[in-house]
Amino acid sequence: MAQQDAVMSQYMFNQLVFNPSYAGINDVTNLSVNLRSQWSHLPGSPNSQFFSGSTSIIGGKVGLGAVLINDKIGVNQNTQVNVSYAYKIQFADKTFSFGLQTGILTAKITDTGLNLKVPDDPFFQAATESATKVNFGAGVSLMSDSYFIGISVPRLMNTNFESKNINLTYQRHFYVAGAYIFQVSPTLKLKPMVLLKAVKGAPVSVDVNASLLLMNKLWVGAFTNNFSSLGGMVQFELLNAYKIGYSYETQGKNLTGNGLPTHEIMLSADLALLSHQTIFQRFF
Repeated sequence: MAQQDAVMSQYMFNQLVFNPSYAGINDVTNLSVNLRSQWSHLPGSPNSQFFSGSTSIIGGKVGLGAVLINDKIGVNQNTQVNVSYAYKIQFADKTFSFGLQTGILTAKITDTGLNLKVPDDPFFQAATESATKVNFGAGVSLMSDSYFIGISVPRLMNTNFESKNINLTYQRHFYVAGAYIFQVSPTLKLKPMVLLKAVKGAPVSVDVNASLLLMNKLWVGAFTNNFSSLGGMVQFELLNAYKIGYSYETQGKNLTGNGLPTHEIMLSADLALLSHQTIFQRFF
């Protein structure tokens, strides 16, 4: 009764994890890492790692990207590896990008992590079970100096896993993202952003965040997931090319998870490895 995709709080500068059209959209070579520990101190709580890299080639007209996502919840572990291709069309100060991706999704269960009431239960004697399937995804993006809009379906097909103790369907997910930059003053910018996530059998998930850029160096923001959790984040920029960020999130008072904090660390580097690439301060 919930989303199956791994959750990330600091997706504002790394939407490649759910939208293949984001690959190379900024005409830089980017390397990013997000490390997330959700509901810390709760045994079996979700732990997720996101690794991504993208670049642009052929004078910036084509984007290439790769993503590795590892998501562990209890004895269940899902691992995704995707490669992306994007084609960009320039309209004055606007960029339209269409992207496709293909990759594999591996579902794994480690039975040795279970506390069995019947230790010799024959259904749970295998040390590890896993299954792997191939999938495809697509997305589109429209970006200017002041706004970003993205729509994507990272997996176009529902993926069915069946083995001895694995019997699940990894559902098709839909993403819609939108952000805008307001110039409040010469040294202050405001960036509100909304991310909608939808999957069959669960309510639409709504992420809302707003961040301030202070002195073109420091992002400070707050966010909520479905208006039931609250979080804050801070991101520091160095030379317009490197970002290091941290976010903290906690559940609302009326929820079961109250008091269990979620921590996330983000590292990002923009590099100009090709002649057409230029480092600049990007907002999306």
